[in-house]
Parts: sequence; C-alpha cells; structure tokens
Amino acid sequence: MLVDTKAVFAPLSGGTLNHFTKDLGISQDLDEALAAVARTKPRHIDVASVNGTVFINNSSIGLYPSSLHEREQLEGKRISKWPAAVIAMIRALARYRSYQITIGDETFKTPFLFVGNNDYHLEDPTTSGRAKLNEGVLSVYTIASASRWSLVKLLGHALVGQLTSADEVKIWKTTSLTIHTRKSQIRVSRDGEMEKVKTPLHYEIKAGKLRVIGSS
Repeated sequence: MLVDTKAVFAPLSGGTLNHFTKDLGISQDLDEALAAVARTKPRHIDVASVNGTVFINNSSIGLYPSSLHEREQLEGKRISKWPAAVIAMIRALARYRSYQITIGDETFKTPFLFVGNNDYHLEDPTTSGRAKLNEGVLSVYTIASASRWSLVKLLGHALVGQLTSADEVKIWKTTSLTIHTRKSQIRVSRDGEMEKVKTPLHYEIKAGKLRVIGSS
C-alpha cells in the first residue's frame, strides 16, 4: 500500500480508458511517459476510501455495479469486453433495482449513486475528467427517484447539458459521507472493480496521502 508513505507512484497508461493517467497529465505514449518519470518531481494528491478501502477514481452503487456483475457473467461465456459491456448495461437498465438510502437526515430511494475522488463535473458534458486531484473533496451525485421514467428524463437532461436542472438530481461536495441502507451488504464498485460491502458505507477523502509522478 503506497498511501500515506514516502513511496512515489509512477502510473503509466495501459488500461482501457486510463482516466487516472489522463487526469494526471501523463502522456498516453508509453515511451514518452517513461522518459518523463526521471525529470518530473513527485507531488501529493488525494485518494478516497469506502469503509477503509482506498480508491483513486470513483465508487458507485446501483446501476453501474449491477452492470459490472452482468458483464462479468457475459465475459465468462466468451463474449468480448465491449459487446459484453453494452449488453450488461441494457440488462441492468431493464431490471434495475433501487436502494433506500439515508444520507444525513434525508432518506430516499435511488437506482444510482456516484462518489468521485475530487470533482468530476458530471453536470457538464463538455468537461472530461478532473481538472485537479488535490482539492480535498468528494463529488457526490445521486438520483432521488426510483422510477424508470425519471432515468429516461435525466438521460435527456444530461445529453443537453442540463443535468443539474432536474429536481431528482442531488449533488454534494463534501469531505466525508455515510450511507445507511436497509440491506446488511450491497454491491459497490471501486475503480471498475465490484464487490459486496457491509453497510453502512462510509466514504471519506484522504487529502494529499499519495505521492505521484504527474504533470497536472
């Protein structure tokens, strides 16, 4: 574990989407990225955690973890990654479930909750990724409605850049967050990996706890 140590993390692109390296300003060309390691000074960035387990990008409950579960089953049947991802999301939307959650003194049902390490600006479709990784905040987005029609409406709002105008969308910027549910454990995604986690879920930002090589 590199978090909260003197070790320096030098991430290189190599995954499917490479969100983390792009947000750090690291070249997606492997040779250029390796050459930059020696001449770039380390800096401190934030990480986040859910129930003590660290993540560097984001975590969510609801539709996305459900689609990951579906995708894993499809890939086990030798369906390639991208077709499996599309089919899995369609299946997750068709048979999605909602969760009754309590945040602070507010209780509502939601099919989706997203927690980002720093600000993802999901309300702005023209913005890609995170501008900073050292703001010391969690960005939290959730849908306070359990109806499928609400999901369709919200998709329309998102496509025209008006996600925040929808009454069902709730957005927080915070340093910590505790989520209570009726279930004793639920599926949670962390940086694209899915697992069952005991509730309540406690998220927190860990400001400046990781030393990395990165230009932005």
